[in-house]
Amino acid sequence: MTSIERTAYPRFKRLITARELHVFFTPSEEERVWAEEVTDSDEHQLALLVALKSYQRMGCFPKAYDVPDQVVEFVRRAVELPESTLPVYASDRTAERYRSWVRERCGVRYDGPVARGLAEETMRVEAASKNNPADLINIALEKLVEAGLEIPRFSTLDAMASTVRGQVNEEILTGIRGRMTEEERRRLLGLPDVIGLDRKTLFNALKQNPGRATWSNFKRLKGHLEWVDGLGDTAKWLEGVASAKVADFAGEAEVQDAATLKDYTADKRVALTACLATKARMRARDDLATMFCKRMAAKAKKAREELAEIHRQQQENVEALIGNYRTLLQQVDKEGPAQTSRARAATLTKQALDALEGLDEESSTAEVAERLEGKVSPAFLLLAEGLMVQSNGLGSLLSAVEGLGGFEAQYAQIEKVSAHHGDNWEVLLHGHLKADRPVMFDLTDVIELKATSEDASVLHALAHAKAHRTPARDYIPDRDADGSEIDISFATQNWRKAIRDRRRPGYFVRRHFEATVFYYLAEELRCGDVAVIGSEEYADWSEQLLPWEQVEAKLPEYLVEVGLREASDTPPFDGRALAAQLRARLTEAAAKADGEYPDNDELFIDPDSGVPKLKPRRAEKPRTSAVRLEQVIKERMPERSLLGIVARTAYWIE
Repeated sequence: MTSIERTAYPRFKRLITARELHVFFTPSEEERVWAEEVTDSDEHQLALLVALKSYQRMGCFPKAYDVPDQVVEFVRRAVELPESTLPVYASDRTAERYRSWVRERCGVRYDGPVARGLAEETMRVEAASKNNPADLINIALEKLVEAGLEIPRFSTLDAMASTVRGQVNEEILTGIRGRMTEEERRRLLGLPDVIGLDRKTLFNALKQNPGRATWSNFKRLKGHLEWVDGLGDTAKWLEGVASAKVADFAGEAEVQDAATLKDYTADKRVALTACLATKARMRARDDLATMFCKRMAAKAKKAREELAEIHRQQQENVEALIGNYRTLLQQVDKEGPAQTSRARAATLTKQALDALEGLDEESSTAEVAERLEGKVSPAFLLLAEGLMVQSNGLGSLLSAVEGLGGFEAQYAQIEKVSAHHGDNWEVLLHGHLKADRPVMFDLTDVIELKATSEDASVLHALAHAKAHRTPARDYIPDRDADGSEIDISFATQNWRKAIRDRRRPGYFVRRHFEATVFYYLAEELRCGDVAVIGSEEYADWSEQLLPWEQVEAKLPEYLVEVGLREASDTPPFDGRALAAQLRARLTEAAAKADGEYPDNDELFIDPDSGVPKLKPRRAEKPRTSAVRLEQVIKERMPERSLLGIVARTAYWIE
């Protein structure tokens, strides 16, 4: 039996406030005169008025013993009847006649069969998408009030809701079984059977927890998803079944274990397990997407922390790079950096020309070396040697770079310094994604993604990254196979700078491009711009909206409720007229705000950004009398426990 407190069925509260008594149970002068004219005694007058006010408040006639004495006493005093007056009827026939007068005055008709038929029809329609009996009763009550029918007793509605829900659920479960093949039914019936030495069942595997967002759990969950998908086409099984009903059936199956599930009939067990398998498929995709988002958030956090650490160590990095650069320069100029100025180069050249004066074009290399020896700087000889034997100079530079840790280490150090100067943590993210790269690509292969808006640039960029993931080159083209340029407008300026290299126009830096795509994919999954097909938490929100035909049918009534349309206006709905009306209202509101701005001391417009802002308000110091009042209240207020407060509140407000 459904608890009446969980429904909207009208009933008297345990405690009725003075305001409620005054608003809902005060007879008007007209009602007082009417009751006095149609009754022949004070008892009948009081009984009629109590029945009238109770019916106006509740929509039904309560039992005489259900009406609180507080209400009876309030109505008696309101009409100034003697204190000894009680609301009693001379006979049952008199009571029935008085109820008829109340219905007539309230404009409500009593027709038990029609009311029960309407309630049952409403429950049967709503039971296809709702499983809670309290919800079914509440919707039936709403329809009965709209139809102007007297509400049946609560026990009648409760029994009806239970019966209708059972019948509708059986029809739904029968339909689920009928859409399965014999092999699929056999496979689901075998899930609660114990297999292996660990005495576990595959039924319990449907209820597994994904665990932490680690890649080992990802691999396990990937296998679980493949197994659940292999159970059968759950979309076909549950075709036409409301998602709320699937969730209720799956919840019923999930609270059972393998032993108690076998207490169900085979047909019901198959249908409930099918719903649980459907939720398991959705949950697996939800868990995969959640793991991906959590992993990316953790990596981005580490990149930001690394940037903060670089800020702390920037001086050390700069000094290291300067020392490395000095080492490279020393490979070119053995005399030191002071000898590489333009004046020094001119002096060296003049010395060489003076030394070579008198030699012709047929002079040998030995003669040239003999003339230069001892007459020019060793730095000039080193420069000449590097120009004549370029390979030897390049080899010395390569040796110096290798001695400093290699080109990759030097470039990584330069990127760290660049990140510090540009406050750009984005260039550091790829370093944290190296180990995760293969698994992230595997994730995008396992789940099917869909853009929920017209902007699918992130998914296009993801497809481009997947097309060039093997072999892993340092640079990939910035155009797809059709020659169209990859749209990266979704990325910030820092990301766009990171994925481009001025030395390689027409190409992306692969590692930064992949980091950008994965980062923004996680962002769009979180905000709903990208959906996971077959998921629940990351489902396409646009598919949950009402069809436009239904919206268009309900729109005029909604506009009347919100005050954007007059009830006297006739369809069809005119979108242009509504837009013009809204524009006029906004213009009027803006003009009013502009007119009141000079007198508004708390509102100001920021001269730099032009954005309206509110000045922070400073709390005034409480008056001495207020402080004393607070102290007196605390002294007189008894100490209460939190559980006591909650219990008393729940009792009084039910």
